Amino acid sequence: MKKRIIITVAIVFFSLLWRGAEVCAQDIHYSQFNASPMNLNPAQAGLFDGDWRFNGNYRSQWSAIPVPYKTFSLAGDTRLKTKMENDVPAAGLQINNDKSGDSKFGTTQIFLSGSYVKKLTKDSCNFLSIGIQPGITTKSFNVNALTFDNQYDGDQYNASLASGENFAATRITYFDMGAGLAYLWRKNSRTKINFGVSAFHLNRPKQSFLNNDAIRLDIKTTVSGIGQIPVAAKLDVLPSFMYQGQGKFHETLLGLFGKYYLKPVNGAETAVSLGAFLRVKDAFILAANMDYRNFTVGLSYDVNTSKLREATNRRGGFEISVIYIFKKVVPFVAKKRVCPIYM
Repeated sequence: MKKRIIITVAIVFFSLLWRGAEVCAQDIHYSQFNASPMNLNPAQAGLFDGDWRFNGNYRSQWSAIPVPYKTFSLAGDTRLKTKMENDVPAAGLQINNDKSGDSKFGTTQIFLSGSYVKKLTKDSCNFLSIGIQPGITTKSFNVNALTFDNQYDGDQYNASLASGENFAATRITYFDMGAGLAYLWRKNSRTKINFGVSAFHLNRPKQSFLNNDAIRLDIKTTVSGIGQIPVAAKLDVLPSFMYQGQGKFHETLLGLFGKYYLKPVNGAETAVSLGAFLRVKDAFILAANMDYRNFTVGLSYDVNTSKLREATNRRGGFEISVIYIFKKVVPFVAKKRVCPIYM
């Protein structure tokens, strides 16, 4: 019965993905996509080794232009306690904020993620997660920060002249819905594969500042995967990829990390990772990670390779990410033993 339910959900989910291929616009994105798991896929909520996971992301894009684009995210997720042996529900909260351009065009998103993680085999190596992500998005801009053709009097700009523009609103708020599937195979802490598919804006919300109901946000589909394979006593390789499609816009990222385990510091596992990504037809990305205790800190920089490089002087985007995983230490309880006392 459970297998039938999973198959039915998968068929419905993939049919939504197919319908989403007909639509168009762009969304918030990170080069360090694996460091923002619930922005990548709501089914990633709870799919980690630990009790609580917190992550933060910051991106500054196109610093060569007068007003750089800035994106900031905070998130947290955890598995919920139940009496079920093989199934675990999980919940998470994702907050995004983005500012761009002279108009200070802002996007603020608050999403709740709920997932259902099922253990597929008794050896606890295979997991399937199904997730949904309802939320609220607010978009706004500052019309007073813009200049228009009608405000030029023939010689110079005159702010007292009417712009000739009539916006029904400068702020809109709408309900948004996403969903995803994720599969995790984990042999041990150094050998694992995580693969997922997701779709966002399934309800195609209206996003017009002119009360035009025909202007709707396109469905975004995402396919991603990351693996970890040990190749030496202290070295792992981590290949990863991501594809996103939203209407006529597409993004493909291919990358590879090398992770080297250093000598433990104060008894804590410590590792450094160096790698590079290629965003096809857009940018070459250099990245580095540092793992210490429960923290992972990542840095990356996009070197622009598209036609926009003439305007940006090849300067793309700088990113920093921080992940903290809290894991309860199971207290050691010594087994009681009855020892005879000889008098």
